[in-house]
Amino acid sequence: MKKWLSLVLVPAFLTGCVSTATKTIDPQASGAIRNQSVVHTARKMPDFGEMMPTKAVFGVIGAAAMLSEGNKTVAANKIADPADAIADALLQAMQAGQGMQIVTPPISVDSEDPARIAELAKGKARYVLDVRTLVWQMMYFPTDWTHYQVLYTAKARLIDVETRNVVAEAFCKRQPESNAGAPTFDDMLALNAAKLKAQNAANAKACAETFGREMLALQVAAEGTAAPVAAVSR
Repeated sequence: MKKWLSLVLVPAFLTGCVSTATKTIDPQASGAIRNQSVVHTARKMPDFGEMMPTKAVFGVIGAAAMLSEGNKTVAANKIADPADAIADALLQAMQAGQGMQIVTPPISVDSEDPARIAELAKGKARYVLDVRTLVWQMMYFPTDWTHYQVLYTAKARLIDVETRNVVAEAFCKRQPESNAGAPTFDDMLALNAAKLKAQNAANAKACAETFGREMLALQVAAEGTAAPVAAVSR
């Protein structure tokens, strides 16, 4: 039932269960992270939903089918979790803008608790960048059942391993404003899901830019470089 809700009740999911708060790093913490080490988290591949009109009418059973088909698409076309690209772009921006030292490999986590994540990173790095995909699905437009869109939301946090506190965080939501130029279902998955991968890449780039600006007061460029943002609205 929770998976079904995550597919069809996106607004309720976003406003009721997940914090959408933004916390921009303060000047003192910004100075403290300079030249420090940072490692990012790795999570289990999130479910990807393919919502089609023929399955949406079957309730929980239809939701299970949507997740099953979506996960098959991801596996068959070797589609990566967009959170990976977001984390890579932010790490490069933090390295370029703050001189931070990137630690590899990432740490595997299965918890949302900052204290638990900090515990797993202890002895590996001073900070942890945690980027998590929350909602990831391909679905038809409510007023146009023959064309499809990709909905994507993610959360990012920077955690201080020593204090176990979240020093910066932000939320990103991506959804097309209209169905203009939207692909059909077949178009989306043609050529090894090329259009789906392109939309994932665009969403990851936009979210990386949002997180860099709103969390870290850094401008994330396409190449992953960064420069300080002159002014940040708090």
